[in-house]
Order: sequence, then structure tokens, then C-alpha cells
Amino acid sequence: MTIVGVMKDFHYGKMDNLIEPVAFMFWTPGDGAVVNAKIQSTDILATRARIESLWKKIDPVHSFKAEFYEDEIEKAYSEFSTMIKIIGFLSVLAISIASMGLFGMVVFTTETRLKEIAIRKVMGASSGNLVYLLSRSFLMLLSISSLIALPATYLFFEKMFLTKFPYHKPVQIFELSAGLVAVLLIAIFMIGSQTMKAAGSNPVDVLKSE
Repeated sequence: MTIVGVMKDFHYGKMDNLIEPVAFMFWTPGDGAVVNAKIQSTDILATRARIESLWKKIDPVHSFKAEFYEDEIEKAYSEFSTMIKIIGFLSVLAISIASMGLFGMVVFTTETRLKEIAIRKVMGASSGNLVYLLSRSFLMLLSISSLIALPATYLFFEKMFLTKFPYHKPVQIFELSAGLVAVLLIAIFMIGSQTMKAAGSNPVDVLKSE
């Protein structure tokens, strides 16, 4: 056999496999029963039928079996695809439940402080000051939870989850901040909508029975 080329660190396998020595050989008639072919065609089914007819002329004994490389890759990584879908679904579910809980807390807080808001507004407080007063505690809690969640997420992926993939890329700041910004935008929208509604209410309607 003649070696025609050598490649450095050729990764043959899945993401959780180490780089190991591997060799590729050309197939010649009589030496094997596998052919790797690159196909450029607008009609894959017709091309497959032609290849099958040619195969029967070369090897009439063994039946023709063909698989597309992209299908084999998808099959090999099906477990990872399923895992990503499950994690994504659970993440959306967790964010949705947390958002509904936050929305309920904001509504309850603003409703219980309507009289305070009305009195402050009568005394000259602006809507911006009232919005800041109502949302300050929620924003502080979100900031504290972010300071806890970001390092915990980084350590979980770097020290536990990604250790099974020997050649993984490190977790980027953008990937962590993107999720944080998305959650903060949802929280700010919920808090802002309710606090603006409470700050814009007419004090007369709130205090007329007092």
C-alpha cells in the first residue's frame, strides 16, 4: 500500500470521542463492497436508481444498500438532538412559570400599594419616581439572582456537562449574557407595564372612599 497523504488531528467520530489514529483506503473491485460517492444531481431518486442498476452489473449477488452521509450523521447525533430539545423545552417551561410568578407578585404589590401611590402622587411625586419606587425591589432581586445564576451556570457547563466532550469550546460571555438579557427584558416588561399602570392611575379614584 502507498500512503498518499497524512492529516493532523483528523477527528473521526462523534463529539465525545477522542482523536485516534485512523486510515482511509481506496476501494477497488474485488477488494470490498463499499463505495463512497459524491453526487451532484437535481433528481436524487433517479440518480439512485441509475447507481443501483450499475451496482447490479458489478455485483449481482449482493443487494444494493445506500445511505446518505447527512442521514448517517443525523442518526449518530440523534441522542444529542433529543437532549437539546428536552433541555430547551424545560428551559422555556421554567422561564414561563417564573414569569407568571413574577407577574403575579408585581400585580399583588401594586394593588396593595395603590393608596400609597395615590398619596405620593398628590404630594407631587412624578410617574418616573413612582415607577422606580415600585420596581426597585424587583430589580434588586433580579440582580441578586443574576449574580448567583451566572457563575453557577458557567461552573455547571465547564466543570460537569461539557467535560464529556474533550474538544469543546469554552462557554462564552455572550452566551451567558444573551440568556440573562432575554430574562431581564421579560421581567422589565412585566414590571414596567404594571407599575406604569399604577403610577398613571387617578388618585381621586383610589382615595375617594377614604
